[in-house]
Amino acid sequence: MAIQSPPAVRYCGRCGAPIAPGATFCGHCGTPVAVQAPVAPPQYYYPQAPQQAYPTARQFKLAPVMIAGGLVAILLVIALVVTAFAVAQSSGTHATCRTNCAPKFVTPLPEQATYKSTAFKYQVNYPSAWTVSSQDANGISLGTKIGSVQVVGTSAGSADQVLQSTVNNLPSTKFQDVTLVSNLKGAHIGDQDGIGSIYSANFIGASQSATKVRIAVIVASHNGVTVAIVAIDPADTKNYPSGMPEGQEFDYLCTEFVWA
Repeated sequence: MAIQSPPAVRYCGRCGAPIAPGATFCGHCGTPVAVQAPVAPPQYYYPQAPQQAYPTARQFKLAPVMIAGGLVAILLVIALVVTAFAVAQSSGTHATCRTNCAPKFVTPLPEQATYKSTAFKYQVNYPSAWTVSSQDANGISLGTKIGSVQVVGTSAGSADQVLQSTVNNLPSTKFQDVTLVSNLKGAHIGDQDGIGSIYSANFIGASQSATKVRIAVIVASHNGVTVAIVAIDPADTKNYPSGMPEGQEFDYLCTEFVWA
C-alpha cells in the first residue's frame, strides 16, 4: 500500500497564518488565497516551414533592332539640326527679295552651248536650242524661242553709265515708247552683284505692226570689265510677274556666266 504524502502547508501571504487545505480565504485575516491553476497540457512545437522564395522580376533586354532604330533616329535628328543651322547661316547674309525681283531658275537646262569672249575672256553658257544671230570678240547676240538676248563686254564706264547708254542706244526704229517699269532687286551676272531694270516698249517688226515687249537690262563689273545683258520678250504681265515669259532662262544665263 502506497503511503500518500500530506498536502503541503500553505501560509497567508499577508499575515503569515497557516491556511487550511482547499481554503480560498485566510482564516485569520480573510485575505483571498489564489487557487493553484490546473496543470496546463503539454504544448507541441512544430518546425517552421521554410519561407518560399518568390522569383524576382525579369530583366528584359532591348532587342538589337530596337537599339539600332534608336541610334538611327538620334542621327537623323542631329542631321536635321545641322542642316537647319547651315541654311539659317547661309540665308542670313542676303536680304530676301519680295518685289520686282530678277527671275529665278528652278531646274538647270538640259543642254547648253558656250561662247567665250576673246577680248574680255568671259564665258556665256546658253541653251543649245537658241540660235546665234551674231558674235564678235566683245559679245554675242542670240535668238531665243520667242525673244532675244544680247551680251556685250566693255572696259569703259561704270555699271550705271553702261546701263543707261545701253537703253539709250536701243534703235528707235524698232523700239518706241521705251518706259521704265521697275528696278530689279538681286540683279547679278555670274557671282557678281549688279544692277538691273525692266522697261516696256513697242517693238516694230518687219510687218510694221507694233508689239508690246518687256526689256530687261542687267549690268555688272569685275576686274575692270563691265558686261551688259539685254533680254527681250513679248510682254505677258498676266502670267509672269516680270512680264517676261522666258525670265527663268534669262536668269539661268546670268547665273551660269563665268568671269575671266
